Parts: sequence; structure tokens; C-alpha cells
Amino acid sequence: MIYLDNSATTYPKPECVYKALDFANRNIAFNAGRGQYIKALEASDYISEARKQVSSFINCDSKCVTFLSSATESLNLIINGLQISDGDNVYISPFEHNAIVRPLYNLQRKINFNIFMIPFFQQNWNVDIIKLKNMFAINNPKAVLISSISNVTGYKLPYSLIFNESKKFKAVNILDCAQSYGILDVNKKDVDIVVFAGHKTLYASFGIAGFINLTNYKLDIVKSGGNGSDSLNHYMPENYYERYEAGSPNIVAIYGLIESCKWLKTNNILAKEEELTNYLINQLKKIKKVKIYAPDNVDLFGIVSINIDGYSPDDVSNILSDEFEICTRSGFHCSPFIHEFIGSIAESGTVRISLGAFNTKEEIDVLISALNTL
Repeated sequence: MIYLDNSATTYPKPECVYKALDFANRNIAFNAGRGQYIKALEASDYISEARKQVSSFINCDSKCVTFLSSATESLNLIINGLQISDGDNVYISPFEHNAIVRPLYNLQRKINFNIFMIPFFQQNWNVDIIKLKNMFAINNPKAVLISSISNVTGYKLPYSLIFNESKKFKAVNILDCAQSYGILDVNKKDVDIVVFAGHKTLYASFGIAGFINLTNYKLDIVKSGGNGSDSLNHYMPENYYERYEAGSPNIVAIYGLIESCKWLKTNNILAKEEELTNYLINQLKKIKKVKIYAPDNVDLFGIVSINIDGYSPDDVSNILSDEFEICTRSGFHCSPFIHEFIGSIAESGTVRISLGAFNTKEEIDVLISALNTL
């Protein structure tokens, strides 16, 4: 099997992660913070270590790291905790995933606020900064939510340019790094909250993700319960992660995350994925029937969306799977606005090819050979 669906979840994981998950299940699967016996205290220490590992990628205080089950849960907690009121203005880009879009639109059913689309030029995908400045001036932003990497196209969004403008209006700037954290550097300037997903570019397992509250922005509490501390208090504690972490922590996944973070720091995954992405694009350009959804001037990372003349995306992915054992993803990829922007709605979406640390040029060659048979 050739696995090219790494933007859904990276696979395989490093061997050290598999070993860590097995070790944790057998030896430290205890409820951290709920007991004074040695194993419970040991589990708590590992959670502290995991916070340090995650925070080290962005060089911030480890207390800024909140652990939750997924990036989707994190974004739901953040969006519903932003204290959005009637008449407020929230901005997103056309590249956003439903983990951002759906919580916002669901909240809009309850609160009469405005959702604005950040303007991008379709020809080159640059931000229309003049238009955006005017939009911000007329409809001051309460919050801006942007992905660092498009999960459909692999486009590196110019979030720093946008956040620099929105911060002039004291907006809360939220950066979704589900497709990049641990590999691409984060420019912290003007960023309030960063979201990460353990099972993606951090190469850990499902069940561990979270957000990094760089400015300690006080989100409203939308999830509450026991966290092992201050138990006589009827309300959630006020301090950083203790304010947002309710319920038993997933110590098994967290221990695996520690090992995946260590592994990332000893392997240059950035250089490898950049090399593979460029190689893939160059090989795809040699096939006349292939349409790549990106302008030539755009720098893509790890993800490329294509279509093949005469075939639907589902047909292509099914053929690649059934005849060549190549795993890709077809359709709209949980991103509702990008397909209008890139013009792929009539084609029923795209075929998404997403690379990871364990892919090779030889696997890409097999993919290209398979596409040439269509």
C-alpha cells in the first residue's frame, strides 16, 4: 500500500510512538491528578513533560498549552468561548476547514454576528490587502480565524500579513496549525491562540490535540467538570490550561505525543516534505490531462489537489485504490468555500494527494505511472 492521505492523518507513525503507546497502556494508564499514589503522580509528570515538548516548538511557556481530544474540539471551545456578541464581526479565509466554519455558523444561529470572507485574488491567491484594510475599517474585526496551511491545496496562507492588520483593531487572532504544527515555524507576532492536532504533523496518535493560548486570552467556559484540582470550587479554575481541561486526560495518547515530539526534533521532516512536494508537482506537470489547483507562483507544502480530464475525483481515487493500492482522498475535503474559489465544484471537488515523512520519490513515481494509465 502507498499511503498519500497524510493530511487526514499521518501514517505510519514513527516506531517509537507505537512502542510508547503500548508502554503507556501497560504501565502508566492511570488517572493523572486524581491520586497521590506513585503511578498517578507519574502520569501527571508525563503530562507536564508533554506540555513542555509541545510548547518548545513555538518557544512559549508550557502553561499556555491546553490538551483536548482534537483540533475540532479545540476550535469549538475557542469559538464558543470568544464572547461574540450581536453585531460583532468575525473574519475567515476561503481556505478554512469545517472545524472552523461549522462552529461559527452554528453559533450564528444563536447570536446575530457577521461572518466576513477575507478577500484573496483568484489569479495568484495573494490577499487583497487594500480591500481587507477597508473591510476592517468599516466592520472592525472581533476575531480572525485562519489556517496556516490549506488542507485542500497545501497553500501557505499569509496569516502574518492579515493578523498584523486585524491586531490594529484589537482582534483575537486564532491560527489553525493542524496541517503544520511541529514542522513549520509559527510566527507568533500578533497571534493569540494556536491550534494543533497530535495525529497530523506531530505524528502522534488520535485522541490528543489542543491549543496554545499565547496571550492568556480569557475564553468563556463552555466545557466544565473535574480536573483533579480545587475540587470544592463549583467553577472551573482560572489558571491557563486548568480553566479548559475537564475530564480524565488521555495519558496514553499524551505519552505517545512526548515521543513523537522528540522524534520530530531529531529528523528534518520539513526539508524532506518540501523536496517531495516539489518533486510531485514537477512530475504531475508532465501529464497533460492533469489539472493542478494552484497558481505557479504559490508555494505549496505537503498537499496537492488535482483533477484528471474525463474522470471524476471519486473515479480517480477508486481506480488508484482498487488497481494500484494507492490511498488518496476525493471530494470536498470538509472545506466548503475553497472549491468555489478554485473552481472545482462542478468537478465534485478534487483528488487530494498529501505527503508525509515516510513517503518516497519512488512512491510518487508509482503514482505518476498509475495516473498515466488514465
